[in-house]
Amino acid sequence: MLCDLFGTLVDDRGNAVEGAAAFLEGLPRGQWAIVTSCGSQFARALLLRARLAIPQVLVTADDVVQTKPSPACYLRAASGLAVPPSECLVVEDSSSGVRAAKAAGMDVVAIGRDGKTFEDANWIVGELAALHLVANKDGTIVADREGAID
Repeated sequence: MLCDLFGTLVDDRGNAVEGAAAFLEGLPRGQWAIVTSCGSQFARALLLRARLAIPQVLVTADDVVQTKPSPACYLRAASGLAVPPSECLVVEDSSSGVRAAKAAGMDVVAIGRDGKTFEDANWIVGELAALHLVANKDGTIVADREGAID
């Protein structure tokens, strides 16, 4: 599971979006990452301000030469988790982030607030709190299609 930070987990004031803490707490330790176009210091400050967990794998603009929509950030996160890109599920709220994840060969759940549309996303939900995840028997995490907009 790979998540965008700004706009997906925290709002423009640096507060956790509704459901963000519960969402992250429900993910298996060591099986998720945050990928952001923010710098490392700012990303950590946002996570601390929002009182959200800092993942073992945090990929920021400081870690890649090109940020979103380049797939480099998502590919680096997959490598850090030792998971093939094709087995990664990304949660994003921006078109450039969706394009980056799709270019990396990953499935994407887009958070489509305020009428945003995402042609390339596999699923769209209105808000993070509406996203329901299911763990398969092999331990992989997938988006529950119920409640998602195709």
